[in-house]
Amino acid sequence: MWRIITFIIILTNYNSIAHAQNDWYEKYLSCVNDSDVHAWKAMIEQWEQAEPESPDVYAAWYNYYIKLAMTDVVALTTTAPEDNQEALQLMDSTGVVAGYMYGIESYNDSILQIGYQKLDTAIRLFPDRLDLPFGKVAMLFRQQLYSEVMQELRRVLDRSEKNGNRWLWTLNQPLDDGEYVLKDSMQDYFAQLFDAGQSDYASQLVEWMLRLYPTDIIFRSDKASLLAIAKRYSEALPIYLSIYEDNPDDIIVASNIAHIYYTLGDKEATLKYYSKLVQCGDSEIEHIAKQRIKEIEQTD
Repeated sequence: MWRIITFIIILTNYNSIAHAQNDWYEKYLSCVNDSDVHAWKAMIEQWEQAEPESPDVYAAWYNYYIKLAMTDVVALTTTAPEDNQEALQLMDSTGVVAGYMYGIESYNDSILQIGYQKLDTAIRLFPDRLDLPFGKVAMLFRQQLYSEVMQELRRVLDRSEKNGNRWLWTLNQPLDDGEYVLKDSMQDYFAQLFDAGQSDYASQLVEWMLRLYPTDIIFRSDKASLLAIAKRYSEALPIYLSIYEDNPDDIIVASNIAHIYYTLGDKEATLKYYSKLVQCGDSEIEHIAKQRIKEIEQTD
């Protein structure tokens, strides 16, 4: 109700309100580091009574249910764990690795859905709180629910067009540069989708970003890279060339252009772009450039 009080009163009371919110948030953080979920729940209930309309209370409930739903299951398998996870190797009688034993995350879906419901309500009520949908996206990635990831990201981008990237974060603090945070986050999500083998979704995300930011070099480069990886060189090349025109100091782009011309058998263009890289400051790129130039000169 305080939102409809006169502007002068809001100004005079803002510091005390923010201080109270911070007090509750600090208490919440102290409980998060405690393994006792009962204490965690009791604290959130007290916070909710004091500030029932706080988006941070909804976020706290979401985190609580995620923690409650999460369990570690011991896997006994012949497949080695990913991401350098520690595992116990099981040997057969000849000393050969026969299997692995390690922990994997498992979730109680019914509890998890309660958490998602809490967060979905918060997202609907507080659509400019960027941390809320990003919190959901993080969990959807862990569950490998990529279609749902894309749905959430689409909603965020739709909202960005309405609010001009005037985003809020935890405790309703405004982000200094909402556009930068949005772009940087979407680039990270692009990388996660690509690394997970979801190139179609990665491509879709890039197209969404280019519709909003058609001159953005990073997303143009993402699109060109996806095309080049798919060996669609005739589509990738003009994009790389346009990026190079805008940013001729980008040695990665220049290297990609040179490689495409090399793959297409255009010796003149290959020499032109590799010649720009022989003293670029990157030893690996310099080595490749010198090697390719020497190869072409020896075949002429």
